[in-house]
Amino acid sequence: MSKPYVLIDFENVQPKALDRLQPGAVRIKVFLGQHQTRLMLELVQALQPFGADAEYIAIQGNGPDAVDFHIAFYIGRLAAEDPGATFTIISKDKGFDPLVRHLIGIGIPCQRLPDIEGTPAASKPAAKKAAKAVEKAVPKVAAKKAPAKQAPVKQAPVKQAATAAPAAKAAAPSAAKGTSTRTAEVVARLKKSSKPAKMSTLRSSIKSWFKPALDDKAVDAIVQSLQGSKAIVVDGTRVSYAL
Repeated sequence: MSKPYVLIDFENVQPKALDRLQPGAVRIKVFLGQHQTRLMLELVQALQPFGADAEYIAIQGNGPDAVDFHIAFYIGRLAAEDPGATFTIISKDKGFDPLVRHLIGIGIPCQRLPDIEGTPAASKPAAKKAAKAVEKAVPKVAAKKAPAKQAPVKQAPVKQAATAAPAAKAAAPSAAKGTSTRTAEVVARLKKSSKPAKMSTLRSSIKSWFKPALDDKAVDAIVQSLQGSKAIVVDGTRVSYAL
């Protein structure tokens, strides 16, 4: 079973209960803002027992919601690389809640907590707790989408098992690689053509640049990759570029 991930928005909140997490049972990523050049001794000592399962990610550059975009990017990448992973975002920023709602809707267990409460998203009960927590913060979570996500797995024909297994093994590691390749193609096109000022126009353009046209999930992955590499900055419905 995959270890759950705990992603800490250290620019927003400095948790004081890391000792509630069990070394070897979770993986911790601490996201640091550009100006957070010094770490508290208490934090370093608390993370030491986690060894390679604890990682500091320093954000280069300063901008609105820079840390938030990085956390969203890492969740997308980790979810592609580690199917079945669960995520807990430690932040007081309620701006994460729409992202959490979307992840739960497509079957990726995720929750946002204002501080460490001793129960990371490491099990099915924790995943249920995550859903309830988001329902309180963001009413009417799109729960109807979950069965649609699970249906193909349950109905997979037995006759196809022999041929489908190799394809499945190849698909998992290539998911992130496919997004990386497509993102590079999108950047190349944007450098040569006019750049859409609206997110809706950019998404439509990305879809049309590939044959067959990409689905919304693939476009989401490319947009997250562009944001994570700081090629684009999204402000509401507007998009600016740093190409």
